[in-house]
Amino acid sequence: MTSVSSARVLLLSLRNWLGASRLPKAFARAGFHVTTLTFPGLLLNRSRNADAQLFLPDQSTEAELIAACRDVLLRAAPSIVVPTDEASVELLQAVAASANQELPETDPLLALLRDSLGDFKQHRVVRDRRALAHLTSQLGLRAPAYRVVHDLPAALAFAEQSGQSLVLKVEESFAGLGVSICKDRAAIEAAVLRLASGNARALQDGVLAQAFVPGRTAMRAVVAWRGEVLAGLSALKLETHPGSTGPSSVVEFIEQPEMTNSARALIRALGFSGFASLDFIVEESGAAHLIELNPRPTPICHLGSYLGRDLCVSLRQALQGEPSDDREPPNLPRKVALFPQEWVRNPGSPHFADAFHDVPWDEPDLVEAYVMAARQQMRWGDFRYQEERRLKIRELLTRLDRPSV
Repeated sequence: MTSVSSARVLLLSLRNWLGASRLPKAFARAGFHVTTLTFPGLLLNRSRNADAQLFLPDQSTEAELIAACRDVLLRAAPSIVVPTDEASVELLQAVAASANQELPETDPLLALLRDSLGDFKQHRVVRDRRALAHLTSQLGLRAPAYRVVHDLPAALAFAEQSGQSLVLKVEESFAGLGVSICKDRAAIEAAVLRLASGNARALQDGVLAQAFVPGRTAMRAVVAWRGEVLAGLSALKLETHPGSTGPSSVVEFIEQPEMTNSARALIRALGFSGFASLDFIVEESGAAHLIELNPRPTPICHLGSYLGRDLCVSLRQALQGEPSDDREPPNLPRKVALFPQEWVRNPGSPHFADAFHDVPWDEPDLVEAYVMAARQQMRWGDFRYQEERRLKIRELLTRLDRPSV
């Protein structure tokens, strides 16, 4: 597929995150020239909507990987870079941190990275749940009470203070992994014991404990530009997999003003640019508690054109100096069964009878790859295999961040 647009997006992917491979079509449809930058063999490479495919060296040190990514950005000269998973977010932040130490503030590479990631000084907050909870509290946004705990007595004391039920969240985790919903003292003790025996470093660094809020899980997916939300989609999570804390497999799009306003306030405070998804718990009363931010596209981001509010078009408009506004799309609500997520969760799902089933039939190679890979991926084997490299990049990023921000 050939594009003549002056807007050029580079999609960076280090993992087989299911939503990433739906983005080339969404960006091409919005008028972008699309380049992908991945390791060989990832699902993203099966999309037929990329104008160019570039590859990172699979066998390399973390420093070599950062240098290779930086070199590609200089050669490809994109208008914007979109990291599509947590590992690629951290790699791009590491590129930014290293470049920020070496280049003058006006350098075009730094300008590209700021427009792609937002304010460099806020990168640590973006990737740290504890710092993000603190910022949310400072902004006065509705959110669960929280405390950073290092041991069982601290967790139990906070539980007694906040109502007995807690959610414990480990740093450096994703997709619901590392999250424990503890409804009583026994569950809290078991969760802390698991950490003490299997991840003692997490307790030493501090685990985010949030008061449990009963309600429905929802998300607000947005695209932002220099601290301002350009467009967004809000959805209830009707089904998740694996487990109640896992990613969505069926969603219903909604209008929720408090979610919209909280997202705007947090994005502005972070000076954030790019795609993000903010998770909420919505009480029966309608009150929306902000619980987390994921600084990457989620598997609903490509659905904007289906709903009448295309996030990729809004980003292109911002890049080209055209106005955009964060209004809700028309014709809500609509229910969508995500593919292959809901098919993996339940091949006979009753949602297929009354929901739009989002299968990319016009990309048969991608459908075939999903069918072959999805069952293994949804059991997280592929993610766990890559985790050691991600943690090394994160450690390097932490060292780079200290003198530069």
